[in-house]
Amino acid sequence: MFAARPIGFLAWAAMAALGAAPALAQQPAAPAAAAAIAPVIVIVDVQQILRDSLVAKDVQGQMSQRTDRYTKEVAAQENDLQHTQEDLEKQRTVLSPEAFNNKMRDFQQRYDALDQGVQATRQSLQKAYNDAMSKVENTALQIIADVAAERKANLVISKAAVLFEEPAFDITQDVIHRLDAKLPAVSLNLPPPAAPGSPRSAPVVGPRTNSPLTRSPALLPAPAPQK
Repeated sequence: MFAARPIGFLAWAAMAALGAAPALAQQPAAPAAAAAIAPVIVIVDVQQILRDSLVAKDVQGQMSQRTDRYTKEVAAQENDLQHTQEDLEKQRTVLSPEAFNNKMRDFQQRYDALDQGVQATRQSLQKAYNDAMSKVENTALQIIADVAAERKANLVISKAAVLFEEPAFDITQDVIHRLDAKLPAVSLNLPPPAAPGSPRSAPVVGPRTNSPLTRSPALLPAPAPQK
């Protein structure tokens, strides 16, 4: 014979079968999910700032003036080397081998000095340009942060990553106006011009990709030594 079960147990079993057992059916309520933070967006065109601001135009103008000057300087040196080479070729038959080789050695030294000057001055001007533009970029980024804080924005997006936009989101012009007021110009730390009578520096690379100074001057080949 089966032992009799307490009535309370039977009542609990019946409620459990109906899915209504108090101890199992009632679970603690889960905590409410944290409210999602609504994005407040601003959009900025950094490339436009680095192209259209007064300080960016000032830096580009300084670089253009200096590289144009160096272009003329190196052209004069190339012409001088070419004339020297022509004279050496004319003297090849009248000079002794030793005298010709001495002149050729002097020519080679001038050739090498010009080539080295091109490389050194290119690096100096490129560094001056990079330093100036770094200052512009850092100032622009601080202004972007200030404008975003004023608008209580929690998300700043580059315009290059945006396909469509509401114009009210774009803070580019505001940033340019503030940058023009805060930093209208930056002086490039350019190498000083060569003193009269001293060897002149060769031209350098500027920020323009189509500049003739983006490559070394077309240096003339040195004549072969006379045997």
